Amino acid sequence: MLCTNRPEGFDSSSHLNSSPLPTTCFTDVILIPLPTWLALAFVPTLFALGLHHRKANYNPSTAHLRSNTRSSRLYLVILIIYYIFIICNILMLTLEIVRLSLIHYGIGLLPFAYVGLLLSAVLFWGDGIQGRIKWWRGINMLVWIGGIIMSAVQVIGLKQQFGINGRKGSKYPVSDQVIDVAVMAGVYAVIALLETVLVVWKRKRTTAALREERGEMGIFEFRRGMSESPVLKE
Repeated sequence: MLCTNRPEGFDSSSHLNSSPLPTTCFTDVILIPLPTWLALAFVPTLFALGLHHRKANYNPSTAHLRSNTRSSRLYLVILIIYYIFIICNILMLTLEIVRLSLIHYGIGLLPFAYVGLLLSAVLFWGDGIQGRIKWWRGINMLVWIGGIIMSAVQVIGLKQQFGINGRKGSKYPVSDQVIDVAVMAGVYAVIALLETVLVVWKRKRTTAALREERGEMGIFEFRRGMSESPVLKE
């Protein structure tokens, strides 16, 4: 069973109280994995669009700039922090799953959230697998912002349906789960912010490198034109 020993059952609303929010079982099985499901559904379509876009707009003179642009130390520090926060959410998710298992409460489809975290990390590391997945940043934001929203719904639902003192005396009180999920929501927000900073920073570096290369090419063409000028030869 996905939600063993959960008295509220699997419904979009609980029959145990008047809370309009979904039950914890519905949240863990449907809502928490939803951003990952949507991300996986979009990947094949965006991959096909990315291949078409690369064929139509491929420029061999600038293709190397994505990989050759050097990173500053500060950029690398922020990048490391970005991946550390992703690892933190993986660990927090593991903690929640283990503690739910200890009270035999069922873990729903919570492990599926690992897929979203790892997918987004790989997409960022590979720059959308070297540009083959068009609008991959949208997929990542879907995972991060979706994680914030679903975690917030989960926190509010836990408080309304069980109270902050629910499951008191058990191996996983509601108060502890609320803290764990709230921390994950905060980490998702930090990851989204860091990724935005890194993407903007990287785009500016690539644009600057492109301008610099075009400037060098312009000087080279000018000098070559001057050397081949018949007036100068005379």
